[in-house]
Amino acid sequence: MNLEYNKNRQVIESLYAKLGLANEFEKDNYYLENAFNEINKIWIDNFNDIESVKYLLIAEAPLWGQKKKYIYNHKTNNTQFFYRSDLETTFNIKILDKREFIKTCRNIGLLIVDISPFPLNTNDTRINYGKNKNGSRKLTQKEYKELVRQTLPTFFNRKINLISQKKSSGIKVFFRYARVKDTFQDLICDTLIQNGLIKKQEDIGEISQMGGGIDRVKFKKIINENKTRTANTVQIS
Repeated sequence: MNLEYNKNRQVIESLYAKLGLANEFEKDNYYLENAFNEINKIWIDNFNDIESVKYLLIAEAPLWGQKKKYIYNHKTNNTQFFYRSDLETTFNIKILDKREFIKTCRNIGLLIVDISPFPLNTNDTRINYGKNKNGSRKLTQKEYKELVRQTLPTFFNRKINLISQKKSSGIKVFFRYARVKDTFQDLICDTLIQNGLIKKQEDIGEISQMGGGIDRVKFKKIINENKTRTANTVQIS
């Protein structure tokens, strides 16, 4: 599957214009387009190596930036988004480094997918998801939701359609963050239902906890609910 940046570009370029930042777009777009292409190549290469998707973790957007921080970039360290120790504790295994972490995720059938195609941040783009800083403006929740809604057909929905081709019969779908679930669940649940990943909106869980990090109790519960019991058959080779 080739994800076309140009169709997503139209959405973000329109938003820049709407926010009075049209003159800033080309500079930011150099970063956005290169990031989009690199991130999605890494994601697709990883997806191709997964035999069956048993757990689908819905994230927000890649951090990326100049250091190219991304869950599937083995050259960068794990972050609070998903530490190696979260996986080690849940499956009672030892993971040596980021590369082995990614491989372990594939082996257990855990796939991470972002809702937004754009790695906006306060250093590389004039708009971002989190804060007003360095001359970069935080998107309002309304603006953010509209950005996601407009890119669904050209990004998230396409990935979910692809994932549906490898989904296990007992696939579990859950959000990394409760706030992302609260904000976007209503936008994406129809796509998840239509592709057979969930039966109803209430099937989508979340694994966040106060203070950051993954709630390992919630995560372990989701893992144990999968009828295939992959937790007992992890192989690292």
